[in-house]
Amino acid sequence: MRLDRLDRWLGPCLMVLAVIWLALAYAYIPGARSEAEPGPRAFPVLLGAVLFCLGGLITVSSFLSARRPGAAESVLASVTGHEAFIVGGTFALLVLYAFLLETAGFVLSTPVVVTLAMRVLLRRQPWLLTVLLAVGVTSICWLVFVGLLEAPLPRGTWRWWF
Repeated sequence: MRLDRLDRWLGPCLMVLAVIWLALAYAYIPGARSEAEPGPRAFPVLLGAVLFCLGGLITVSSFLSARRPGAAESVLASVTGHEAFIVGGTFALLVLYAFLLETAGFVLSTPVVVTLAMRVLLRRQPWLLTVLLAVGVTSICWLVFVGLLEAPLPRGTWRWWF
């Protein structure tokens, strides 16, 4: 597939995805308690706006680059099996993480998912680096959200260990 045609589809698709994201953010995430604070909806709305702007930028640049001679000569290489495995594995890992957050909670599910990502998707990572990253990411996220922001993290429905 030619790159200029791919970008003409990618930009509008990202913009539609951003509109859906913003609608879901406004529908399901509560707003601020007062006008002085941003509230829990601020960051998802900011991400949706950035995604919408990036989609618009990709769309505009794809139509502008098509006017230049020689711009449409780039051909997109076919996807390899390893790349498809990484994309599918990432999607499966995100689904697993959503399930584990609901059932096992943040403290148990995050190191499991980070370990699976390092060992299965990235392959051949040293165990010491994997364990340090899993414990470090979990600890830092917990300290930031629970310690600094005082935001509750998912505790899970499997409460037999507490």
